[in-house]
Amino acid sequence: MKKIILFTHKNDIDGINALVLAKLAFNDLDYELCPGFKELDTIFNNYLNNNLFSKYDQIYITDLALQDPTLTKVANSSLREKILIFDHHQMSINNNLDRYEFSHIIAEDESGKKCATQLFYQYLITNNFLKETKAMDEFVSLTRLEDTWDWKKDQLNGSKAHDLAILFNILGITPYINTIIDKLKNHSEKLEYTEAELTKIVTKKEEYTKKLQNYYDSMIYLNDEFNNKFGILIADYEYRNEIAEFIRNLNNPKHIKYVIIVAINKEFPQKSYRSIADDFDVNKIAESHGGGGHKAAASVNITKEQKLKAQKLNNEDSLKYLAKCKYLI
Repeated sequence: MKKIILFTHKNDIDGINALVLAKLAFNDLDYELCPGFKELDTIFNNYLNNNLFSKYDQIYITDLALQDPTLTKVANSSLREKILIFDHHQMSINNNLDRYEFSHIIAEDESGKKCATQLFYQYLITNNFLKETKAMDEFVSLTRLEDTWDWKKDQLNGSKAHDLAILFNILGITPYINTIIDKLKNHSEKLEYTEAELTKIVTKKEEYTKKLQNYYDSMIYLNDEFNNKFGILIADYEYRNEIAEFIRNLNNPKHIKYVIIVAINKEFPQKSYRSIADDFDVNKIAESHGGGGHKAAASVNITKEQKLKAQKLNNEDSLKYLAKCKYLI
């Protein structure tokens, strides 16, 4: 029996749902949840430097990608034969992180946008690690809709896809994983929410509605170095997508190009960039500040030093400071 290790993104359902699939596919599985690309690099190098990969037959990375010089180091080692990377971030493609045969990074192809869970699922099915079911197909499709923001365009399944992300926020990582695994093991035809889960989802949406106006009222407005008007505010991390949607539903009265949601109290502080104006590419803005992601959604980490300095300032000065900060290590 092969021993597997998976490194995946911990902050959204694309990374976590790839872990769900891995747990269904492999009996002997270890995993590491990584907040972002930089943390992946640190954790991965700890395994590398301490020869911890010797006990594993296969290494998978999902919804993240190794960066240089780690990527080149792996390409020039024996690990090249037992590692596979499944990612879909445009930043990874822009940085040429897909140049090796073991690094499968596809943001979009002729069939449309991709997500890491979808790429990993196709691999697992093709190689007979998983048996395809209609419920699993739907689970992967809902993940892609939510993670690529196509859920807003899909009148048939968009709401159900977004509800999956809300359920993840409600339950937390481990209970969510166990819940979804139970659903997929026991229902092969369709992924269904229980009445209790639907009640919790509705309650959570009502909670969002109450808090979003307060968050919106706390936003300040600035212009970036490219003269793009944007809004920035401090909010709980789970509201990063809901705030952007709230602004759009208001028809963007301040005419901002994008919003930055600062989650400074989470374990790994982060700025989430979300486009508001149609077709505005926040990935370019995030990349200029040491982060990246997708056209409509990207992020930049906040260092410990930046967080400490920001906490000493008043709210407006703190937001002005954090808006300019770059993540460099």
